[in-house]
Amino acid sequence: MRVTEQARLWFREGTSDKVYEIDLVEVATNQYVVNFRYGRRGSPLRDGTKTATPLSLAKAKLVFDKLVAEKVAGGYQHTGAAAAPAPAPAAPRTAPRDDGAAIVARLRQGAKGEGSLVAAVWRAGDRDLHTAEPALLELLTAPPPKGAHPAWKHVLLTALVRCATTASLPALRVISEDPKTPMNLRAIARLAIVRVQPTALTLQPSLRDLSPALGSALASGDPSAVARAAEELLATDPVKACAAAVALYLINDAITRPAVFAMARVARLSNAEITVIRTLFRMAEARRDGELYVFVARRIDAHTAGGGYSHGSPGNKKPMGPATRGYFRRRVARVLRRLARAGSADYVAMASAMLLAYSDDDAQPPQQGYDTWYDRFARYHAFNDTLFGQSPRYERAHHFRATWKCKGRYRPGDPTPPVREERYPHLWDAAPDAVWRLVRAGRATPVIEFATKALRANRAFVDALADDALADVLATGHPIAQQFAYEMVRDRPMSNALARGALASDLVDAHTWVIRWIVAHVADALKDADLISLLVTGKTAAIRDAAGQLLDGRPLAEDIAKSASIRSLSILLGLRETPENNDRAAGAASVLLRLLDAPLREIGPEVLRDLIRHPLPALGELAGELMLRHSRRDALPGALLEMLLASPHPSVRLLGGRLLALTPAELIKEDPGALVLFATSANAELREGTRTLVGEVAQKFPDVGRVVAKELVDALLTKQPDGVPAHIVSLLKAELASVLPVVKPATILKLIGALSPHAREAGGLLLPQLGPDDLGLDDLGRLASHEILAVRRGAWALAKAAVHRFRVAPVAVSRLVDSGWEDTRAFAMAFVRQDLGTINADTIIAICDSIRPEVQAFGKELLHEQFQQADAGTYLVKLAEHPSPNLQLLVSGLLEHHVAGNLDRIRVLAPYLITVLSQVNKGRIAKERVIALLRREASTSIEAATVIAPILDRQSATIAITQKHPLIATMVDVVEAFPTVAVPISIKPPAPHKGQS
Repeated sequence: MRVTEQARLWFREGTSDKVYEIDLVEVATNQYVVNFRYGRRGSPLRDGTKTATPLSLAKAKLVFDKLVAEKVAGGYQHTGAAAAPAPAPAAPRTAPRDDGAAIVARLRQGAKGEGSLVAAVWRAGDRDLHTAEPALLELLTAPPPKGAHPAWKHVLLTALVRCATTASLPALRVISEDPKTPMNLRAIARLAIVRVQPTALTLQPSLRDLSPALGSALASGDPSAVARAAEELLATDPVKACAAAVALYLINDAITRPAVFAMARVARLSNAEITVIRTLFRMAEARRDGELYVFVARRIDAHTAGGGYSHGSPGNKKPMGPATRGYFRRRVARVLRRLARAGSADYVAMASAMLLAYSDDDAQPPQQGYDTWYDRFARYHAFNDTLFGQSPRYERAHHFRATWKCKGRYRPGDPTPPVREERYPHLWDAAPDAVWRLVRAGRATPVIEFATKALRANRAFVDALADDALADVLATGHPIAQQFAYEMVRDRPMSNALARGALASDLVDAHTWVIRWIVAHVADALKDADLISLLVTGKTAAIRDAAGQLLDGRPLAEDIAKSASIRSLSILLGLRETPENNDRAAGAASVLLRLLDAPLREIGPEVLRDLIRHPLPALGELAGELMLRHSRRDALPGALLEMLLASPHPSVRLLGGRLLALTPAELIKEDPGALVLFATSANAELREGTRTLVGEVAQKFPDVGRVVAKELVDALLTKQPDGVPAHIVSLLKAELASVLPVVKPATILKLIGALSPHAREAGGLLLPQLGPDDLGLDDLGRLASHEILAVRRGAWALAKAAVHRFRVAPVAVSRLVDSGWEDTRAFAMAFVRQDLGTINADTIIAICDSIRPEVQAFGKELLHEQFQQADAGTYLVKLAEHPSPNLQLLVSGLLEHHVAGNLDRIRVLAPYLITVLSQVNKGRIAKERVIALLRREASTSIEAATVIAPILDRQSATIAITQKHPLIATMVDVVEAFPTVAVPISIKPPAPHKGQS
């Protein structure tokens, strides 16, 4: 292989300084390829090729010339042209690096030389010494030195990744194709081959051989499909997955790289999948792929499983134990230091990737040890080694530990010292672009502090930065970066770019700076739609007030106003969901509606949809207001209104209700379901806001109103949000009263019997629809005692209409008379007297059976008024069971005429007689009547005496004094008349007087 023609091109403009190298290479007889390398001057160049397969010289020369012409047309110049020299790096502050010749000489000495041979191999690789290639190849093919490092061959191959040329390809191919060679060595050998000859990818194992799914996904060109297939292979076959990871990483293009990161992200560190992690870590280190290297290192660093064994412990055998993790942490820092000592431009690139991988979220609360303090980032070794290698405030806690502690009297939270603290400042000074990237993209406070301090020492570079670049940091950077950018630009002439950046920043001083400039340059500000939008949507009320002062009374050009309104909405749509942002959006919406009302009246439905969907309620409210003011409100899609009404924010739903209330009844009548939806909404404002519309539809279109009312009645039988049932009943009573639906009797009874009081009330409203024959008389009685007044009134009306049925079964009226509600009792009593008239004895007895005094009194009145001799026995027997003394007295009045001589009736009334006699301190008249009856009947016959004797026996045993002597007298009469009847007394004749002879 030989290079037959080369083109070296450069391009420099502003802060951009790029290199593009093109080679026409003969790989075999009349077989040529066109390779290229490109990148920033001083940084590692990326390799590529324009010829996937070798071409003839003529065709390859056409490709070569075309690529050169294309780059020259794009602004590149040949190296021979006058070029502005790249900035000279600052003088190193460390000892000069070793001479390459000395390193090569040490390698040639092999095991016989002095000093570490492994260290010499590492230094050769760190410096990309191509002159060391022959010595490295000789060491690779020779037997390992006595007592060689366990990873001796891996160290040599890693060095060849950086130092190899085409001369190494045969040896590397032998290693890469030997199945007996360990997988990690084959992977590094293939990486070395690919760096020398990118077209050598054909030597890699086919992905289809590793996994048909992965091969198919790769052929599809879909990065997501390749990543999914790689993850599936990792989960099923970790060994094949490792080989696939190597193959994918060697291709390393936009299709395969996401899959490599996916495997690095999901591979577990506790089983065989860890091989993928280790392999990718080594390959990324050899390729100096900072992005992947740091990604894998951070995964290892964050791993917490693996036990708690200390270094050197026999038990530390787990795949990623604490000692292993500590080794990897130290290795990252050591690799970076080696690159720095070698003066490699890759140091800054690798270190930058590492620093950008941290954020303030990775910090931990400061901790106090036995005799020292540990600051927030103390546990991140490479991070601290890079930023604080020469710091007066931090030092490594121990030579074997990957933790950093506070030095001396320094404590967490103390002011940052003004001196530079990083280990290799001269390398950072030579790469200001990389430092500026840390300012722009850094997320960890120590990183931003380091980068801004380094750039303050390189003011010439900062002064050469364009306004747009500084404005971008001022607008979106870390707070420290924003302050740095403001300090760098505040003395510059104001430009619209700087004004925009300052307004988007979080710095009050920057806001004031811009507002002062706007006041002095109103005409310029009014021509900048971006600036106007930033003022209108300002982060503070002061900025938004400045927008009002700028725009009040000053007409904007139509295109400027339209652009400013659209840009303002875009800014608001980009806000995250926080209370502070909602306040900002609400204030901005107020200013927008006041100052940019005209262009906003024409806003498209897509923007309105995005505003409604945004999680900030203030933007949904803005969308509702814009729809209310829209010049073509009636032509807006109905889905927008539905989105407003379905919003999770009550204030947004209320605006939907307002919009709906303005909808003509002639339109909404076509969608009665929408009216039902509004009436049953959980948003009270929406329910009330659409009430008038419901009433208007019911008045103008009764048939539609009945449909709505029917749906609302049915809704009461299911669970509804709080406040909805009451609202439905209110509508049925008012707006829908004239269109109440015709409902089945069973449904009305179901409503009346529901647990919901509102459903029961609705049932009462519908009860008049029932006819007198639709319900049983017992059902009427229950309804007449319902707690809802409307239900009771409906039951009264039905009872009036069913009077003919009550005449057939008058006993049913007793349920009405004995109701627990006074108004129903009053109705029932009037109903009995006025409508029923004469009722039978059973009905009167049922009324008298009530425990309510007023009902008993009514029953007694009816008994006296409608007493029939033929019913006396019925009254006597049935009322005798009543516990009320009043009714017992009434019954006692019937004893004289309707019991005397009737032995069977006496037997039936025995419980009544006992009850009356057992009363204490009441019922005197009834007792006297009963005793008189017993005395009279006991003397009539032995049969009567036999029935009455047990009553007398029982009562005589009580402690009652008043009735005792007549009871005893009655028993004496029984004994004298009927000696065979058993009574608890015996009669003894009186003893003769002693005075008689």
